[in-house]
Parts: sequence; C-alpha cells; structure tokens
Amino acid sequence: MKKSYLTVPAIVFISLLIFSGFAQPQSNVPQVSAQNETVLYLPALALPSAAPNVQPSPIAWGVNFINSVDHPADDVEFAAGKSTGAGWNRWPLYWHRIETSEGSFDWSEHDAVVSDDLANGFEINAILLGTPGFYLNGRKPETKVGLNPNGPIQLKSIQTATPRGVHDPIFSDGSDTFGEGKTINPDNKWARYVFNIVTRYKPGGELAIQNSWPAGVGITHWEMWNEPDFAIFWDGTQEDFARLLKVGYMAAKQADPNAVVLSGGLANVDDPDYYEKLLNIIQQDPHAVEYGYFHDIFATHSYSNSWQSWFHVWKAQRDMAEHGLTKDVWFNESGVPAWDDYPGPVWDSKSQFRSTVPEAGDYIIQSAFYARYAGADAIFHFQLYDGCGNQPAFTDFRPHNGELCDGSGNYNGKPCAGDAYGLFRNPADSICFSQHPEPGTARPEALAAFQILTNDVGQAVPYWRSRQGEATPLGQPIEIIGLYRLDTKQRLVGLWNRFEGEQTVIIPAVDSSATLIFSDGTRQTITPAGGNYVIQLQGATNQNFVPDKFNSYMISGRTVVLVETLE
Repeated sequence: MKKSYLTVPAIVFISLLIFSGFAQPQSNVPQVSAQNETVLYLPALALPSAAPNVQPSPIAWGVNFINSVDHPADDVEFAAGKSTGAGWNRWPLYWHRIETSEGSFDWSEHDAVVSDDLANGFEINAILLGTPGFYLNGRKPETKVGLNPNGPIQLKSIQTATPRGVHDPIFSDGSDTFGEGKTINPDNKWARYVFNIVTRYKPGGELAIQNSWPAGVGITHWEMWNEPDFAIFWDGTQEDFARLLKVGYMAAKQADPNAVVLSGGLANVDDPDYYEKLLNIIQQDPHAVEYGYFHDIFATHSYSNSWQSWFHVWKAQRDMAEHGLTKDVWFNESGVPAWDDYPGPVWDSKSQFRSTVPEAGDYIIQSAFYARYAGADAIFHFQLYDGCGNQPAFTDFRPHNGELCDGSGNYNGKPCAGDAYGLFRNPADSICFSQHPEPGTARPEALAAFQILTNDVGQAVPYWRSRQGEATPLGQPIEIIGLYRLDTKQRLVGLWNRFEGEQTVIIPAVDSSATLIFSDGTRQTITPAGGNYVIQLQGATNQNFVPDKFNSYMISGRTVVLVETLE
C-alpha cells in the first residue's frame, strides 16, 4: 500500500445506533481534523441484548496437540498446556494404529493418552481417520507428497484412501438409520470402527467403567476425518466423503446418543466451495433433513491471513443458511509459523506465509476476534509445541543462518528449515528441531496473545464491527471489532491498522479509565483527556502472503484491545 493513501486527514463519526452489525455515521458531532486521525464514536449504549449479531453460545478455547498418541505429554508439557488457559485438546485417534489386523483392536496407546488428557482436565476434540491398508476399496491410492510421517498427522498415502464397505448398509438389518437394539453391519468397516471407538471412550463407556471415572467423564466430540478438501488427506470423491460422514454420524449416535459429531475440519486450500458442494450432495439423501445433514458442528481451518478467519466462518454460515441449517462453527485450527525463531528460516524475512514472533501474537488475537465476530463457537490454536511441523519425522539441525541449506532447500536430504507454529519451542528430547538454545520455553508474545483470549476475552459475545479511516483501493485502514462480556459488563474493543503508517484513534470514554491490552501481554491504564481516549495504532509490516498487485498485508499492525466497563 502506498504511503500517500495514509497521509490524508481521516475524520470519521460513528453513531450510537447499530444497523446490521455495523455502525452508521453520526452527523451532529464536533468536527475534528488531524493527520491520520480518526474519531470513533462507539455504540457504547447499545448493549449486546439489543444487538443483532449476538452469539449467546459459550466459546471453547483449545490448542492442538497438547498431548497425542505420537507425542505423549509429560508433566512439564501438560503444565505448558494448562498455562495457555485452553480447556480443549485436539488430536487424531488413528484407525490404522488401533485395528492392527482385520477385526483385532489394540487400544493400549490410545487408552493412555485419552486417560491422561481427562486426568489433566482437558476435554478432547477427537479426530477419527486413517484407513488400515487391509481395508482398501480396490482402487490404488494416489501417490502423495509427504505424510509418512509428516508433522503431527502421521499418514501414509494408503491411509488416506476411502475404506472398503463404506457404501454398504450401516446396520445389520440393511438400514442406514440408528435405532434401539440395532447392530453394526460388519461389512461396513468404517461404521464398525466408529461404533467401537465411541463405545470405548464415551462417558460411561468401556474405559470409563474400567477406570471408575465419574459420570460425564469421557470423549463427547468426534470429528469425522481431517481436511477432506485437501488432496493429501483424502483421495476419494466428495460423494465418498459425504458417505463417510453419514456412516460416522449414524454409528457414533448408535454408540452414544449424546455424541457430538463434527464434520472433518476443512483446510480451505484446494476448493473454497467444498462445504457448499458437500451440502448439495448430502441434500439428495432421504435422511439428510431428519438427521441434520449428518453433523452437529461444522469445523474449519485458516492460517497466516488473519482476515480469512472471518471469511471462512461467515461463508460456512451462509452455506448452511442456503440449506435451512443453523449449526455451531468450530474454528479448530489456526496459526502462523514464525520465520525469525528456530527452526524457522531466520535468514529469509520474506518467507511465504510466515511472520515474526510478535506478528504471530497479533495474528492470534486478530484471527480470534474476526472468527468470534463471525460467529465461531470454538477457537483452537495450532499448536502447543512445534513438533515436526510439516516436515518429515527426525528432521533436525543446529540453529543456522542458511549456510546448511543446499540448492534445493534441504540439509542431509531433509528440509533445512521448519515451521515454528508452537506457543512453546520444542523440548531438547524432541525427535525434530531439538536444538533451540532455549528448549521447551515459551514464545512469549505468542503465548501472551493466546492467554489474552482465554483470560480476558473469555466468553465475550460479538456485537459490533466497523472499518474506518481514509479509504484506499483495499478499503479503510482501521479495523474495529467490539465484543462484550456479559459476566463483567465489559466491552472489549479490538483495534488494529490494516496498512502501513501510524494511525491515531480517538474514542469517547464511557468510564473514568480503561485498560489497553497489547498483543504481547503488556497492559496500560489510561484515563480520558477531554472525555476521549487517544490511541496510537502502529502500521502493518507483514507482506508474506501470496503476492498481489496491491502488495497487501496478511497480518495487520500491532493489536490493541481497549477494555472498559459499561454500567
């Protein structure tokens, strides 16, 4: 964005009324004029009970891979997970590692991880995936790059295949609908796996009885596959996945009528219209309407570009509405890898899709505010530690400035850089990226940003959003998203500058003081001058997304959250 767009006086007046979730201009207010100065009259008197965009459902805060079957957590790692304030852990329960031969189930390694999660107070968003090789459907799976075992989801190409029998009847009576006393059709292998695993891990299930768990303790949320819209995770057709979703839904509900079924979280990479197409396919099923299109919750993912977190949630809700559906949306993967900390490519400040660690903190808050305003009912960060990121297992090297990289970007046959997604750096005993000079420590700005969400945002509901300031070809520079905490009667106003250049924001006060919370956890008490708060917004710096003719920013400038009590 050219600087000249941001050097024109910007005078904006916003009324105290809300229309369709956006503020409208107010005409009878004092005129103020200054360089890059925007006057924001926020709708302080319009409390969420009167606002049209209120989402009263509680929000679930989670982190991916606090604990998992590939990387079981120890006490130190569980303490790190608890320090985030998250109440949920998301990880895959692999079919191909549980059903080790046809009809033979080994639950031991998954039993241990499930038990440890629940003992440490974490609820589980369980991902079910991974076709055993002996259940191939006769079609040779495509050869895929990676995933053997790349990063946290460890699949070979063969394990992304559509399982044999998934199109067979779900139940032994030849039907596809659950009911009292029905049994699973043994020829439908996916149905049998889902029924067995839900039976084992549900509250009151086999493991609960074995361990004398209190009532209600167990896995309640079951996600059917991961990123079926991404070619490296699913080699079947959309019709195949629609069937897999239906079979999983019916089998889970037969095992536990209270089971909550999530659609496989979408990557939003290969096909931006995947969910719309999936709903169109499911609509043809005679049982679709009766059973809510075979999922209770829609799950979606987004990375690196903070604004897209709003878009993916909003689009999912639009797609639902076109089919007469209203469902919770779980935003259960989101993050941006850092380039400026090991194992990132510290020598490459333009590394695509990456950010600095401080920018990652800004992304975490901006992404969450966007997603929550759009109506997300859960927000999960990816992930607690770096793990192996998207690189092969046992990828490791010392910290370096690019000198270890060969001409193809590798070192000893494996990547010479990794993805620093973690709120924490890998411990020294990690199988990947184990040589950070401060192993196991937090990335302070990233961790602080997520703690702001869990501690300060908490169960805040959305009630207001606007963009203001002097218009540019990409729109107005200042993003404002208002959330409201019903328990504390506080408004939390997220503010950030979408483009380069500093902006000054003037906000009329409704209390005698307010707290400014910055994305790195810094807090400042401010008092109004002449009835107004004056806040400086730093310009955006990250242009590491896919280049375009506007040279846009994937993460806005330093995030500020204004916290004020409304009485």
